[in-house]
Amino acid sequence: MAHKFKRFLLSALILPAHFIAYAQLLDTSSAHNYNPTDVQVQHMEDMEFLEDHETNLDTSLNLFYNYYPAYQNTFPFIDLGLEATPVLSLSQSNQQQLKLRLGADQMSPYFYNDKIHLYQTDKPFTRLNYSQGANEMLSIVATHAQQISERLSFGVDYRRIKNQNFYFSNLENFSRVRMGNLFNTKFYTSYYSPDRKYEMVTSYIWNRSKNVEFGGISSDSSFNAQIGRDKLNNNQVNYTNGLGTLAQNQFKLIQYFRPGGLSTDSTLDASLSQFDQQFFISSALKNERLEFEDKSPDSLNYGFSMLPFKDSSYHRSIENEIGYMKKIGNNSILSSVIHDFNSIYQNTVRETFQNVYFNVKGIFKLNKINFRPEAKLGVLGYNAGDYSIHGVALTSLNNSKISGGFLLQKVEPTFMQQEFRSNAVQWKNDFSKISVNQLHGTVSTSLINHSLEIGITAEKTNGIIFYQDENQIAQYNDDLSWLRAIISHHFTHDNFGSDLNLTFQKTSNQEVLPRPNTAISGNVYTQFRLFQKNLKVQLGVRSFWFSSFNSPKYNPYTRAWHNTNQSFESTPPIQVYTNAQVKSFCFGIEFFHTQQGLMGEDYYSSPGYPMMPRSLRLNIRWDLNN
Repeated sequence: MAHKFKRFLLSALILPAHFIAYAQLLDTSSAHNYNPTDVQVQHMEDMEFLEDHETNLDTSLNLFYNYYPAYQNTFPFIDLGLEATPVLSLSQSNQQQLKLRLGADQMSPYFYNDKIHLYQTDKPFTRLNYSQGANEMLSIVATHAQQISERLSFGVDYRRIKNQNFYFSNLENFSRVRMGNLFNTKFYTSYYSPDRKYEMVTSYIWNRSKNVEFGGISSDSSFNAQIGRDKLNNNQVNYTNGLGTLAQNQFKLIQYFRPGGLSTDSTLDASLSQFDQQFFISSALKNERLEFEDKSPDSLNYGFSMLPFKDSSYHRSIENEIGYMKKIGNNSILSSVIHDFNSIYQNTVRETFQNVYFNVKGIFKLNKINFRPEAKLGVLGYNAGDYSIHGVALTSLNNSKISGGFLLQKVEPTFMQQEFRSNAVQWKNDFSKISVNQLHGTVSTSLINHSLEIGITAEKTNGIIFYQDENQIAQYNDDLSWLRAIISHHFTHDNFGSDLNLTFQKTSNQEVLPRPNTAISGNVYTQFRLFQKNLKVQLGVRSFWFSSFNSPKYNPYTRAWHNTNQSFESTPPIQVYTNAQVKSFCFGIEFFHTQQGLMGEDYYSSPGYPMMPRSLRLNIRWDLNN
């Protein structure tokens, strides 16, 4: 009897919810008009200069299936064949960060950066993204933002990626870990007083990545000779029991104090434009931990026999910044002092550093030209004598936008480039500072259904650091030139659309900075509406390719990409997809690597790392805002 009552109660709860959801989503009658919530994003960089600029959250259907962050931000790139594995960009600048860092950046495309943005919405907004494919290939992204009160807001961004490629199922103790396993969480809360003379923004970021570090296939020829499911359980790897972990967290508090303003006892003005100056204090506590373990070391990988081991590196920093910003007519200038205390542990060895930096930023407006310069100088500590000066000028002419900029910097190498302590390899270098000089410019224009953008970057680097062989690191103490041109074309029509990106680049020394000369990324689709134009449908195909070059290979225990003399040829994976949208609900199916077996079997994402096999992926995005 109790069991029947539970079933009745469950039905009573589920059925009304089902019909309500059906009514809101699928009922297109006038009784259930769809009114999407207006959601805008404000970046803290604008708030620094008392600007209220906001950008609308993208709600378009096209490209919503790009849940893989590296495809969005890093192409062209090489990886280990799986989502949430180490990535190397093949067209990025040699620009350095002027701060003390460990320097293990192979997972950067997946991690949320430490910049803060705020969602602005009148009603609570929740976006859910869900993607799933074969062999536990899963991606979940959730965003929620709402105003708790008129002056208090809260938001969270969450991302979860895991990918278990069955090609490598012969790893020992495989059941204890996912092959690609990543978590991202980012919270923020903002509050300001009624007259907005005081405002604070707090944020917390937590990132964690865990990967089986298999070191690549031992025998490419054996792998290539097999087809289809014969590849399973027949692929010996270089590391049979290696595991890598990277964890980060950061708590940050920014407080703004704004004298003056237009608010009075009878009138309250909550806009930022009412002020012409502000003081700010920023405090951040940051932690980063790296681990690598190998429970079954092979002497062929390390050059000598070893017992099972675990390496670790831990970096903790406490950063405080005090600054002042002043508007002078249409211009604004900001100056600040940054103090950064760092404590670094590597295999029981601890080192501490006290760093002090001066920072100056500005916005200068003359007619239609907007110039944004920034300069940072290291005064004390690890980065003493370092500098980074860059600026960007923007203007518009009819339907075109033009920008140009420069970069001048000389920066100390990262900590792990100077000092590395591992059971497998150790070094303590005295590398000189890395000098980077750059000029860049971009022209973009729009005409009816077309938009075209051309960007050119010319860069000269002296003292670039690169990894070589299996366990060596070196500095190239000479000038290295790098030239890149990117051409992007986008076409949109009622029934057709396309995105095409071409990258051309030239490096003066392929042994030090190996890069493909050409890369192409394309997406072509047709779109139409069904069921009284309430259902929007897309059918399309996309792919990417880059030319042959001597590709670097990932080394697990240095967590870096090492240069090789091994030629690598990209095999373009073809993705066929169909998307659909009704109101705020998007859904679709993507057939990844459609041509597997039709164009040979030797397809790789980087040397020794096969590309994911053909797989059907389901994608869903739902904005719960109505």
